[in-house]
Amino acid sequence: MGLRKDIILTDMNDLLYRFAASGGGEAAHSAEEASEGIGALGLSLPSLLASAVTFLVLFYVIKKFALDGIVANLQKREEDINRGLHLTAELDQQKAELEATVQKELKRARKEADVIIAEARTETAGMIAEAEKKASHRADEIQKAAEGKIERDIAEARKGLKKEMAELITEATESILNQKLDSSSDRKLVETYLKEAMK
Repeated sequence: MGLRKDIILTDMNDLLYRFAASGGGEAAHSAEEASEGIGALGLSLPSLLASAVTFLVLFYVIKKFALDGIVANLQKREEDINRGLHLTAELDQQKAELEATVQKELKRARKEADVIIAEARTETAGMIAEAEKKASHRADEIQKAAEGKIERDIAEARKGLKKEMAELITEATESILNQKLDSSSDRKLVETYLKEAMK
């Protein structure tokens, strides 16, 4: 369509120049001779008129065929830009609201986490205290059982020692009574007997 407009404009331009150069051009030619001022500048009245007519025709064609499309495109572009700006403003507002919501949720989550951590610490401390109490109680039981066993072992050892001492004394007395010696001999005899008993 743009090529067709160019061809039409070119044809109209040629017609206007021919018109100016033919019969209608004689009146314009005489006017040119009358006013040497315009001719001195290198301009001719027919070419000025042809250019003015060409300009008006070109303006009319552009207005008729292209200007409405250009204006419509510009308006559409302006609407798109305005719509984009409006959408950007809405998105910025939604982003701000979302950030506020995220911050609120983060604060809530932190509070909940702090509560959970505090509860866990309290529960852990309670569990540790209970475990320490049980361990202390168990250690006391073990200690009491060990003390009881040690006391029983000591009592049994004492019984055994008493029994052995009694036997030793009995044997020593028998040995001494079977042999009557002086005090140094008694001492030697008891020492010998004790050495043998200790082996």
